[in-house]
Amino acid sequence: MAPAMMILMLPMFVWVPILKQPNSTLAVVASLFPPSTPMLMLLRLASHPQPPAWQVALGVALTTACTIFCVWAAGRIFRIGILSQGKSPSLREILRWITKA
Repeated sequence: MAPAMMILMLPMFVWVPILKQPNSTLAVVASLFPPSTPMLMLLRLASHPQPPAWQVALGVALTTACTIFCVWAAGRIFRIGILSQGKSPSLREILRWITKA
């Protein structure tokens, strides 16, 4: 659970540097990382100077693409994993389920 929580807490760790310099490289890269885009892009939009429109559009596009991929992968895992009983799958097995044609 810790790795997932660290990804979700990433935006809180970089709030202060982004507030100080909203157009820095750290701010741009962190706000385009799909799990943190909703929080950090709004923070950058509220600051002065605001990010360029292409960064906002790219953030929305990356977040949408990542969401579609995650739902697709979860569907593949569920379709195969629901029939597996008696043992927990390994990470390697889950990745094989996703890439299996």
